[in-house]
Amino acid sequence: MHTSSTSGFGTGKHVAVVGAGLAGPVAAIYLARRHDLVTLLERHPDPRRSAAGPGRSLMVILSNRGWRVLRELGLERAVRRICSPLTGRCGHLPDGSTVVTPYSRDGAPIWAVQRERLHRMLLDAAQAEPGVRLHFERPVLEVDLDAPALLVRAGEAERWIECDHILGCDGVRSTVRAALVAKGGREEVGTLELAYQEIVLPLPACDRGLMHYWPAGDALFGAFPMVSSDLFAGSVFLRREGPGPSYSAAAGTRALAEQFTRLFPEPARNIPDLRRQLATKPVSSLRVTRCDRWVLGDRAALIGDSCHAMAPFMGQGMNCAFEDVRTLVNCLDREPDWASAFAEYERIRRSDGEAIAEISYEHYRTMSRLPDARHEAEEAITRRLVGLMPDRFVPLYERCAFSEESYRSALDQDRRLRALARRILNRHGAAAIDLPDPRLRECVSSG
Repeated sequence: MHTSSTSGFGTGKHVAVVGAGLAGPVAAIYLARRHDLVTLLERHPDPRRSAAGPGRSLMVILSNRGWRVLRELGLERAVRRICSPLTGRCGHLPDGSTVVTPYSRDGAPIWAVQRERLHRMLLDAAQAEPGVRLHFERPVLEVDLDAPALLVRAGEAERWIECDHILGCDGVRSTVRAALVAKGGREEVGTLELAYQEIVLPLPACDRGLMHYWPAGDALFGAFPMVSSDLFAGSVFLRREGPGPSYSAAAGTRALAEQFTRLFPEPARNIPDLRRQLATKPVSSLRVTRCDRWVLGDRAALIGDSCHAMAPFMGQGMNCAFEDVRTLVNCLDREPDWASAFAEYERIRRSDGEAIAEISYEHYRTMSRLPDARHEAEEAITRRLVGLMPDRFVPLYERCAFSEESYRSALDQDRRLRALARRILNRHGAAAIDLPDPRLRECVSSG
């Protein structure tokens, strides 16, 4: 029998949340307000008392789904003060031209925020919440789903913590997911062919109300304005290995700097210490996860990257994880018991997690793609259809960032729209772009 270390914490349900990244504190606050005691365990040191670790994006994006959660937790106003509103993205093309794509048709913004500042704010809120016990440098070594209980290291000692329920908010290398796999679940954990580095730079000629990006076919550089600074937080995305532009192990710092300057001459002119940054900033992999079991009875459930880590190109990873938490809590409020709530949570969210992961990677292809006549024609027809029938056709980005529509539904609707645009293009050729509105409506009606 495991020896419990939770005595003195109360008599209500005891929930253990593993992982105190961005989603873990949110889950802890929600649950502590409903179920008495939450123990929040994090393997790393407290980031409020130490430098940020490598491999974490400087900036994250908040959109409707994330704001909904922060509003319910009473944190919206405070977080809004540390964010920058962005109304669209500006593509800087190799021929020197630019193209601005609004994020929404009515000019509504998404919001960029420095990950570290948001993380610290969420940790402060969790620590201030009655019922939350927050512990750093407490790696979870083993998860016993039969008890349930967690084997936790504290310094040189190890001890079991018994609990009623476990939430795995512990990311791609989730210990909780590993326990579910040991119970018969199946997982897919992989690394995309892409890797990235963070590059901080001034972009004095760039509109700070937009995200800026430079496509290069097999590579991409994107930059977000930083709050309370005249700098931008940039990320260069390259293949991990060659041929072509890549982070090939054979390439030294000088070769990487020359490659960056060749691919992205405009931002390169604004980075006097480019070689130093490329030499000292970590090269981070893009890890993805997928698993066929998110819950086990009433004992455990997975949240966020532990079950659906995705590429960062839609800015929905954090928003999706926050929505996971809110959905789970809503299920707990509605269902008669934890087992039913966990099962309903998995039923609602698993397909959505798979859909937004697919959307996110495809968005990289959209942003990095160089101009192509066929693709541009399809995009032009899609824009015509959206403008002609705005209630029927809604852009995919808008569905994801400015609504709480199911990600799966958003993906399905976008596929139908693009299939329609391709059929029109196949039927009428390049002339389809200039079809009169009544004729275009007929094309929609005839399918």
